[in-house]
Amino acid sequence: MPWLGLSILLVLVLILGAFVAYFFFDVGEDNGGGSTGTVSKAPSGTTGESGIIAGQRGGALGYPAAATRNTARISGTDPVDVSIAAAFAAYPTSGPGTPPAAVTVVDSADWQSGVAAATLSALPVGAPILLAPSGTLSAAGADALAQLNPLGSPDTGENQVFTVGQVAPPAGFKVKRIDGSGPAEVAAAVAAEKADLVDGPPAAFVVVSSDASEYATPAATWAARSGDVVLFTGKDEVPEATLNVIREKANKNIPIFVLGPADVVSSKVLNQLDKAGGTVERVGGDDPETAAVELVRYSSGLFGWNLNDPGHGYTVARTDRPMDAIAATALSTGGTWPALLLTDSTDELPQVVEDYLLDVKPGYETDPTRAIVNHVWIIGDESLISVDQQALIDDSVELAPVDTLSEG
Repeated sequence: MPWLGLSILLVLVLILGAFVAYFFFDVGEDNGGGSTGTVSKAPSGTTGESGIIAGQRGGALGYPAAATRNTARISGTDPVDVSIAAAFAAYPTSGPGTPPAAVTVVDSADWQSGVAAATLSALPVGAPILLAPSGTLSAAGADALAQLNPLGSPDTGENQVFTVGQVAPPAGFKVKRIDGSGPAEVAAAVAAEKADLVDGPPAAFVVVSSDASEYATPAATWAARSGDVVLFTGKDEVPEATLNVIREKANKNIPIFVLGPADVVSSKVLNQLDKAGGTVERVGGDDPETAAVELVRYSSGLFGWNLNDPGHGYTVARTDRPMDAIAATALSTGGTWPALLLTDSTDELPQVVEDYLLDVKPGYETDPTRAIVNHVWIIGDESLISVDQQALIDDSVELAPVDTLSEG
């Protein structure tokens, strides 16, 4: 009967259409805001979106929040998860990469110890920071430490773990504990340990406020890149622990760089530092975002990023979340060696940052595949740095024909 054949054919068409619609247009659950996803393997036991790059728009893979042509996002709102993701990004353990010889553990609320500890992330020590809530590694942090599997080396004094500040030493590892009675004392202890490990003084001392994290966190990223040592000061008075480090005979001629404007670190401090040790220079800025750009542009001898041309890496983090910047310092020890830029808004890129990125925007004359490029890590999820701001960052660093750059 003809009608029976037509009915069967119609049923088959409907079934095929349902499969096509499911697989191509509605993968995963509809939660009203698009599917969520995490790109890359995260350690077991993590909570939230703690993978290396993650996002919430544009389908199951999470694009464009996860990544754009010139940006990649470490998503999440917990700096502990960010530190785990950054450590795995810098030292992938699921392939043939080389694990770090040691890992540094810092309390997730102790930004001063985190800033001081960043110098241990730099090579040759190469000990990325994992953050520990209330001074004790979480289950996810302990799992990450086990996966990183630091074995120690001559460059780490055969230590597998450094703890900086009030941190419980993880069991099963050779641990070097570094602590002090306050931020200046902790930083001085880190300076002493670093001098022992590398058998000599740093190329520079970076002095920052122990009260203004928004002006101090760029020092952490630089220390992770350079190995320079960070020390702390008050607004008008340099702690004795800091002065004692600078007065040491081996440190007599080490240059000193002070970060932040005079209303954060006064000229009185510069005078005290000058009397105690080597030459003193200020890297200022009227606000935290401008100060971060100033350090990115700055160059004096071996000090400063000196990123005044295209072809570099950057991280962008929130000004009011110092632990996010500290958590991401492992990224600055390799790859594109990213420098820290700060944003004070969820949705809007500070004008000083946009102007800087446009100034170093890469260009090409004839063949874009032969050009150098910029790359930016976005630190935090969309509630901290929106996709709109990420898109503006992506456009600001996008490779463009030279003739269009000259027109701008």
